[in-house]
Amino acid sequence: MILEAFSLVFSLLAGPHVAAPCIRPSRAGTQVQGDVRVCPGRYRIPDSNERGVIIAAASGTRVDLTGVVLESGDSVPGRYAGIGVASRGVDGVTITGGTIRGYRHGVKIEGGRNHRISSINLSGSRNQEVRSTPARPDSADRLDLIRREAVERYGGGILLLRSAAASVTDITARGAQNGIGLVEVRDSYIAENNVGSNSGWGIHLWRSAGNTIVRNRADRTRRCESQVPASDCGAAAILLRDASDSNTIVDNDLTASSSGFRLAGARPQLQQSVGNLVHRNDASAALGTAFSAAYGWSNTFLENRADSAGIGFRLNHSGGSTLRGNTVIGSRSVGILSDHGSDNAILANVLIGGVVGIRIGAPNEPGDPSRRYRVDDNVLARLERGVVLEQTTRAQLRGNLFDGVGDGLVLDGAGHASEVTGNIFLRASRWFIEAPDLAAGGNYWATADASSATAKVKGRISIMPWKPATAAGY
Repeated sequence: MILEAFSLVFSLLAGPHVAAPCIRPSRAGTQVQGDVRVCPGRYRIPDSNERGVIIAAASGTRVDLTGVVLESGDSVPGRYAGIGVASRGVDGVTITGGTIRGYRHGVKIEGGRNHRISSINLSGSRNQEVRSTPARPDSADRLDLIRREAVERYGGGILLLRSAAASVTDITARGAQNGIGLVEVRDSYIAENNVGSNSGWGIHLWRSAGNTIVRNRADRTRRCESQVPASDCGAAAILLRDASDSNTIVDNDLTASSSGFRLAGARPQLQQSVGNLVHRNDASAALGTAFSAAYGWSNTFLENRADSAGIGFRLNHSGGSTLRGNTVIGSRSVGILSDHGSDNAILANVLIGGVVGIRIGAPNEPGDPSRRYRVDDNVLARLERGVVLEQTTRAQLRGNLFDGVGDGLVLDGAGHASEVTGNIFLRASRWFIEAPDLAAGGNYWATADASSATAKVKGRISIMPWKPATAAGY
């Protein structure tokens, strides 16, 4: 009784609860600051001048859109214009809740630091129509990977420009062209967002460094999917370009996309992207390449999955990079493909099923040479060819397991000085090794004796000292 009476007195003294006032925007360019709550309801407000329907005009502004639907009223996705919520040159903007759709950008923040964007449905932003058909591909559908200005023109759910230490979490941005874009953004956290089923890029970075991209769903990011290869149109679940360095990309769902992860480079237009960690992502069932890096340096791909993809991993003019502990089962072409690279390490990957497990070479002249590869401790099984080295010098192949292959190791004349030792050759329907000239002593063979192993190699190949596979535990 005493507690109940005390509570009653306290409530009388406090007075009736009064909800915080809310605003009802009626036109584009509505500037707000401080703690702002938009009254729940549906607002149809065009923004043809692209200033922003709601503009966070001061540092520390908090915009609560819970229960709000903000839309442009346009019905043609390829013509969507405007910005739902915008800010320029201020710090610490927070935007939460609600639905924003029908604009070029749902949220666009330029400048500042420590912004927080969370729990907003931004699906249905601008979306360029795809006109290609299997009978008539249209080059206009190809996305521009080179020019910076294309990013703003394309639009998307969120675009961050020249900002730092932002947090973007629990965002939904599906059914359009692009999900979340970072341009000259540093040290930001992009986590647990749903940006799948778009036709361009789920998450894309341009000159953005030190960001963490973790546990996002960017599956089924497809463009020109009826074309072969679908990746020609430039779609990717996650895309990095032009000096996007030292980003950490972990535990993302990139499955069933045209390309899962794509690091795009092109000399001289784009700078190298360096030092990115791509860890434990799943890009299985990619229509084209699951994971690719062009003109990058010192990037690491660790423990990712790329099952049932056109190509599992592709390095193109990349160097100093590591592929370790990845799994590629049922590749439709090549498990790991590397062209014109140097000082790359391909270590402890599992490659089962497909045409070629690992192919390394320099097919285009003129071009960067192919040299100084480490190919160690990989499992290669049920492949027409295990490892193929073409026009590649100073390679090292150690500790690899070849089982159930057509040809195990295939080298051309450029690879005659390669170090080939400690590998385990179990079953090959044609040749364990095919090369013009090679010293291959110190390997393990599932044959009765050295002469039986010699009968399973093609070329002037020395296999001595021969070791039985049982000595390696097989």
